[in-house]
Amino acid sequence: MQTRPVVKKVLYGITVILFMACCYVVFDLVSFNKNRQATAVTLGAKTTNDLRGDVNDLLTEVMQQGEALAQQLENASPSNEELIALIKERSLALDQILGVTVAYQPYGFDENTALYAPYFDKKQKEIIPLQNIYNYTDGQLETSSWYTNVLKNGKGWVEPYYGQGAQAFISDYGIPFYYTSGPKKGQIRGVVSMTISLDGFTELIHALSLGKTGYGFVASSKGTILAHPVGSYVGKKTIQELSAETEIPALQKAYVGLMQGKTGNVDYIDAIKQQETIFFYDHVLAADWRIGVLFFKNDLLGGENEVRQKYIIIALVVSLLLFFLMAAFFNRDYLSEKEIWQLGFFAGFVLLANIVLIGYLQHTAVHTEKDLSESPPIADVTTLNSIINEQALLAEKSQQSPRTIIPTGVYVDRLYFEDSYNVSISGKVWQKYPTAIIDSVTTGFAFPQTAPFAEAQLIEEIGRQLYDDYTLITYSFRNTFRLNFEYGDYPFDRRNIHLYFQPLSFKDRLMFVPDLESYTYTNPSQKSGVSKKIKLSGSNILETYFNYNYYAYDANFGAPVKGKSAEVPELYFNIKLKRVLITAFVTYLIPIFVVLIMMYMLLYTIKKNKKKEVDGNIVSAMTAFFFVLIFSHIDLRKNIDTAELIYMEYFYFVTYVMILISTYNLIAYSRGPHKIFSYKNNLIVKATFWPIFLVMILIITLLMFY
Repeated sequence: MQTRPVVKKVLYGITVILFMACCYVVFDLVSFNKNRQATAVTLGAKTTNDLRGDVNDLLTEVMQQGEALAQQLENASPSNEELIALIKERSLALDQILGVTVAYQPYGFDENTALYAPYFDKKQKEIIPLQNIYNYTDGQLETSSWYTNVLKNGKGWVEPYYGQGAQAFISDYGIPFYYTSGPKKGQIRGVVSMTISLDGFTELIHALSLGKTGYGFVASSKGTILAHPVGSYVGKKTIQELSAETEIPALQKAYVGLMQGKTGNVDYIDAIKQQETIFFYDHVLAADWRIGVLFFKNDLLGGENEVRQKYIIIALVVSLLLFFLMAAFFNRDYLSEKEIWQLGFFAGFVLLANIVLIGYLQHTAVHTEKDLSESPPIADVTTLNSIINEQALLAEKSQQSPRTIIPTGVYVDRLYFEDSYNVSISGKVWQKYPTAIIDSVTTGFAFPQTAPFAEAQLIEEIGRQLYDDYTLITYSFRNTFRLNFEYGDYPFDRRNIHLYFQPLSFKDRLMFVPDLESYTYTNPSQKSGVSKKIKLSGSNILETYFNYNYYAYDANFGAPVKGKSAEVPELYFNIKLKRVLITAFVTYLIPIFVVLIMMYMLLYTIKKNKKKEVDGNIVSAMTAFFFVLIFSHIDLRKNIDTAELIYMEYFYFVTYVMILISTYNLIAYSRGPHKIFSYKNNLIVKATFWPIFLVMILIITLLMFY
């Protein structure tokens, strides 16, 4: 009796500690979310600063080289041979320079030459006389802005344009040089123009770590795009046009700030990927250019598994707090039968709430790619072009020819599961082969995932149509695919049906890419590429999308390969499935809970009886319950044929344990007095039956999904 106040104090002390722990874990979650945001901003800002610094350093170096050359021309009047040698030397001094031009005013080179503007093209390794191509002094020509703007405004960078000599979109830094003696002293004698290819900035952006789907772009002071993953934007699209095309207010605000030369970042939800996005904007001092960098938070920070774990910890701490509050409240020498039942129901409710919460978090979690070699969904042209540009850069570094791009699309009109791992699919595939190469490559594709004993395998060409620059080939396919699904989390598992399109010949160096323009919607949640008529028993189609898996083959298939072997981009079409929980629960949980309820009814109604036939009746009843479960368990195993234990199976194992516990309890209780079982007609076991079952399920759920 004297120990009761001490126990109460201990319970109150533990309750206070748990309350403080509860406050801490809630505060930790709030702080974690804030720090997560701050970390994303810090990482994004660092990458943006790196890009700005790299672009600024590149431009500064080009400017310094150009000004040094202009100073050299003012100090001496080189002969034609000396000028050509000087131009070549300056062109080769920097990797970033596409070429160097020295353009003279009319009769500025000598009194016999009206116009003279030698341009050294580093790619072609030859001098191109621009005066023979067009009149570079004509201010009406857009392509002469590199010269005429410098005469009007002095040294500086000009707006990008398509260079007729370079045959590419370029930008120039122009520096005037002057007569230093004679009657024209102080007048402009000519212009030194340092030409850089805008392709170089795209390569510079790809060299930075922008996450799996992030991208950056560079624009001029007037908003003209200088570098962008979408090649058609370069030199043609402006920031003002990008702002007009978007319906996201935060992004429009960022574009306005970008044009005003401001620095900052904005957050918004990407409409296509439905992901949190951060857009950073800044400016480059050397040329007053603008840069923008976009990141997806999950790329910067990884998945949200840690957030989910923190929610689970909060739930567990709150549950412990409630348990100790109840223990402190009911801390008496004697508890009525009603109070014991209240404690049992309360404990069961709290345990069940935790199980439901963890299951809900697992079922609704965003399942990111576990394999780092997989790319995220390709839902827009920008992401696709980033991947294409990256592959072109890798091919150049590995001294291999660039891969030929083959737009590929698929439409699935029939899909059903033959068993746990074999999926029967039929539909159509189309591919667009460039007209220039179609006769020199092997057209078509293969499905390496075809089941070894598939009854129906068919890939048949059903149409071929010639367009201006490509040939459209359409195929019909019917196949059974053997896919490696993981069922350990059933029924909270996600199945990903991924179709791999493999070129028929590796030597052709073809790269299949999603034909996004052929789909009305490319948002994964719109489920493009799959017939709306497809209905799957027990599952819903969650999303569809294309992505890549990068795989390095450790063989050359008998053909000599120039340079190092690199990872091959493998195109996949993914159909993600999500379980309909009610189907699994009705099929497998109802038998379990029916058995548990009947066991509980037996516990509730059994009376004390020392006759041996009572023991036999108890064993017979429990054996019947056991066989009901066994048949249901076998049925589960037949439907899901896997070597691993699945989450749903643990319900059966726990119920088997409950059968053993209940059998022992009933026999011991019916035979005679027992210290625990005899209290108020087996009340303790009756009140704790469901909490015992639920606490075992909760422990297993935590081990599986925490």
